Amino acid sequence: MDNTTINTMIKELRVLEMAATDLNKQADEIKSRLKAELDERRVDSIDTGKHKVFYTAYEKSSVDSAKLKKEGLYDKFLKTSTILQFRITDVKATI
Repeated sequence: MDNTTINTMIKELRVLEMAATDLNKQADEIKSRLKAELDERRVDSIDTGKHKVFYTAYEKSSVDSAKLKKEGLYDKFLKTSTILQFRITDVKATI
């Protein structure tokens, strides 16, 4: 594959990523409107017959890493992993 093909693919990728961003914004707006409707009705769920929408609070447990670091325990249980990273950056034009 030559550089021209790669540049074309990256341009297409960026167009698709921008479209996905726009679609995600639209989806988030619809979710916000649904949440607002649940809040307005003062209910945790709505059953439309075809769909059931939930907007409920729940408790989640998590580890307080700041406290572990303060007490010196964080590094003791820290593990290192190797990950693969895919990234595309623009080369700055030099004039």
